[in-house]
Amino acid sequence: MYAIIIVGSVIFVISFLGCCGTLLQSNNLLMLYFMLLVLLVFGQIACGIWAYFIRQKISSDLQEGLDNAVADYNNTKSNPEVTPVKEAVDSLQTIFQCCGSNGRADYTGNPPRSCCPVTEDDLTHCAEDLYFKEGCKEKIPAHMKTNLWIIGAILGVLLFLEVAGLSAGCYLRVQIVKEDIDRWHNSYGFRQVVED
Repeated sequence: MYAIIIVGSVIFVISFLGCCGTLLQSNNLLMLYFMLLVLLVFGQIACGIWAYFIRQKISSDLQEGLDNAVADYNNTKSNPEVTPVKEAVDSLQTIFQCCGSNGRADYTGNPPRSCCPVTEDDLTHCAEDLYFKEGCKEKIPAHMKTNLWIIGAILGVLLFLEVAGLSAGCYLRVQIVKEDIDRWHNSYGFRQVVED
């Protein structure tokens, strides 16, 4: 959560520098904007490469976390109080339509109500054949893999927009430098030589 806020703030500051550089026609601000945007693009590429190489660790950490969460759920099953772990497990099971980490057998006794599709008839009990069969260990990574192309498309669009911002920043900087050179030439009485 904090990482998203920090990244959003950094992007805001970089964008603000680009706007100020454009409005003030400041060569220095545009150069700073350009350099920071290049660093941001390389940082995103580096994070993507890093995430690709640690994807197995992420998967194993996810599986270990699910195992621990289901074990904690079993330990607090007799306690009617809703804990953050219970709430998280119930949400995962409802959203991904899975039961336990490996399946229904992970729970001692009856699985929680979140292991059963919601029906309007009976909200307290679930028929044996209605419980979700798959465990969340298989269902969540499968869901992530099927939606990976969406994440890739969003990242591709963001990269395109950042490169467009880089191009616009370069173009504006070149135009400002040209205007400065023209002003300097005009102020010292240099005449532009036009060859016919």
